Amino acid sequence: MANKIMIDPGHGGRDPGAAGPGGVQEKVVTLAVAKQVAEILKPVAEVRLTRDSDIALGANQSADLTARSELANAWKANCFVSIHCNSAANQSATGTEVFCYSLKGEGNRLAKAVHGWLIPGLGLSDRGVKEANFAVLRETKMPACLVELAFISNPKEEVLLKDSGFQQRAARAIAEGVAGYLGLQLPAPAPTDPNAVKIRVGGQILEGRLIDDRAWAPVRALAEALGKTVTWDGKTKTVVIE
Repeated sequence: MANKIMIDPGHGGRDPGAAGPGGVQEKVVTLAVAKQVAEILKPVAEVRLTRDSDIALGANQSADLTARSELANAWKANCFVSIHCNSAANQSATGTEVFCYSLKGEGNRLAKAVHGWLIPGLGLSDRGVKEANFAVLRETKMPACLVELAFISNPKEEVLLKDSGFQQRAARAIAEGVAGYLGLQLPAPAPTDPNAVKIRVGGQILEGRLIDDRAWAPVRALAEALGKTVTWDGKTKTVVIE
């Protein structure tokens, strides 16, 4: 039987989720990314979305969250991935993180697989894989994880979350992580930029560009794929890799 993957775009309808200082709404970003994840995975698995338009799934927040889990449970999905944007009162909060219900459960393995692609794929601070008692993780009967792509409350990351290229990278990373967890091989993405190049680092594929016959890659993504840490010295405008 084919693998069944349920992708859950967070929020929707009357619930916009978090909003950035520039007005970008979480529900819009999550739906855009989720639709792309589904399209990438469709050649190798059965894929459904908990919502494919701007709607709520229940009469209130509790009912909405339960409905998402019930859709996955009734379909007997093999795994469940919920997509969100993070938010914090401190606008300097930054980074990507993935949640599972228990670090001792199978959901942790799914979360780690997705996290392993998202961090180099997006190039933001790594906030790790964590436990959380979220309803969509607690009430689903299959391995489940919840992705926080970036902080929509951070002005710089809000701009990224709205960017179609960033959304495409996020979708590809999530799809690669899910496929890897299920032991599936995704078709290689067709390059949309004639100067785009793929840079393979171990088991990870980074996106780069060809400029003057030289391949260039994002410094943070490349360094972290090699197990290094990257810091930025704003005073001297120096990237430090250790």
